[in-house]
Amino acid sequence: MFQSTPILLGQYRPLDSFLHRLDARAKLLPVMLVLVLALLTDSLLFYAAVLLALAGALLLSGVGHRTLLSNFKPIVVLVVITGLYHLIFSQRDSSVLLDLFGFKLTSGGVRMAVFYSLRLVIFISMAFLITLTNSPSELADAMTKLLRPLRKLRFPVYDLALIIFIALRFIPILYEEFTAIRNAQMIRGVRFTGPLLARLRKTTSIIVPVFVAAIQRADELALAIEARGYRSGRERTFYSRSRFGWRELGFAVLSSAFVCLLFWLAP
Repeated sequence: MFQSTPILLGQYRPLDSFLHRLDARAKLLPVMLVLVLALLTDSLLFYAAVLLALAGALLLSGVGHRTLLSNFKPIVVLVVITGLYHLIFSQRDSSVLLDLFGFKLTSGGVRMAVFYSLRLVIFISMAFLITLTNSPSELADAMTKLLRPLRKLRFPVYDLALIIFIALRFIPILYEEFTAIRNAQMIRGVRFTGPLLARLRKTTSIIVPVFVAAIQRADELALAIEARGYRSGRERTFYSRSRFGWRELGFAVLSSAFVCLLFWLAP
């Protein structure tokens, strides 16, 4: 039986879709606009509409809906933890909806749980969309070109692009390291089953080696960068050329206008 391969944040899928053919800058502009406006509004309608638009964009990226759903399963745990936190601790002075064995479920807590859970899902969905349809090098180049005017203010644009590129590349590498170490531990007889506390204790046998391997890889990468003559603040060229044409301009303008209109109309 065919099993879909896992998709990780930062793992590029080289497919042929409209979003893949777009320049990364055309997608980064509306994404950054959503990030800013999402922090300025508490409208559930705004979050729901943006989430529906992101779901449609993810489906148009060419990755099957079953694969996307299977890879969003770990996100559900984080969303549940976020929702439970706000149900328990947020807006305790609002009206009580349910009093069960001393636990009071308030209307404000429910609203905050839904609000922050939707915000978290939107942010993760945007990250998935960007990294699925653009390689790390394309994202780093796009970020460099968008922030290039800040170089006049002595902002380290090229250093930031390098940090983003390395961070995105390290995510799938560390996942492969985690999988290899976990399989090795299972071969040696470790079983990651049982009560939650027992599983957490057994997980340390994976986390510590992964952490050590990450430090070793970071040290090797730093030596490799230095050996290749990288110097902070120097003017750098681009390996590949990207084109921001009428198609990219139309997508950026229309999507940004949709987000602004939604922000203005949402109560």
